[in-house]
Amino acid sequence: MLSSLQRAMRPLQQTWDMTFESNPHQALALVNSHPPDVVVSDLRMPGMSGIELIEQIRQQAPGHSEYILLTGNADLASAIDAINKTGVFRFLTKPCASGSLIDAIEAALATIKAVTERPGRMATAALSAMSPAVAVVDQTGKVAYCNDSAEDVLRTHKGIVIDRQGGISVTTAHAGEFKLAVKKAAEDVNTPPKFVTLSDPEDLEPLTAVIMPVGQQRAVVMFTVPGRFSPPSLDSLVELFGLTRVEATLAQTIASGGTVEDAALNCKVTLETARTYLKRIFQKMGVRRQVDLVQLILTTPATFVRSQSRAV
Repeated sequence: MLSSLQRAMRPLQQTWDMTFESNPHQALALVNSHPPDVVVSDLRMPGMSGIELIEQIRQQAPGHSEYILLTGNADLASAIDAINKTGVFRFLTKPCASGSLIDAIEAALATIKAVTERPGRMATAALSAMSPAVAVVDQTGKVAYCNDSAEDVLRTHKGIVIDRQGGISVTTAHAGEFKLAVKKAAEDVNTPPKFVTLSDPEDLEPLTAVIMPVGQQRAVVMFTVPGRFSPPSLDSLVELFGLTRVEATLAQTIASGGTVEDAALNCKVTLETARTYLKRIFQKMGVRRQVDLVQLILTTPATFVRSQSRAV
């Protein structure tokens, strides 16, 4: 039966890396050097059952693999037990048509692909929703990934651009320092974070960056453009601190660097009323000074949420 399946699956040799083994002990020995994505096993074998084989493979190679068991009609109860105990992906009854087995293997591979790719998609979605500007580059500065906030910075800040090769190019006097920091971080995962100022003193809009290693010969670059910072939204201040909309507007104005007078104008109230609101805000947020109010607002998780209506 094994030889028959091997002949039937020969056309897939260019697509799949397959190994056929009639002895379960020898198959188990291969796991250490070549961990499988999919294991197809008979339920009943000399010296070791398919369930025992699966359990031992999981002990030796705990990564994500899928298992398909071939069973006889008389072993249906055992097959169901195998699914319940070992989480077998699928079982097929013998004699098994090669087309059915190929379909089952393809389904198992699709499941593995979905599981392994999902974290990457989730991470990308999470970074895109964040306010901090984040880019992942190789040792030459070529961009492998940019979140939306980083794209805003690279597109609009005059001190840094994307060159024709797709790399980050600094146009100020700090270009050499930035390039060296990226190279070191990409080549050595033990490199400490490097903080680089990328703007010249006469630039109207400052720009700073922190460069850190992330492994796989990549570095992450996080940009900060203070002039483009916006405090948390009104909705977040209302939800986090129990403020009214007017109180949230006043707190947001002060967190943005405004004065109580500015807050009064934004809230369309008198200066005395704004001061009364400010006292209420202090009580609700548990602070006594404006500097403490600003620090509390700017250290909430809401500051990491990217606003869809502005560039960061």
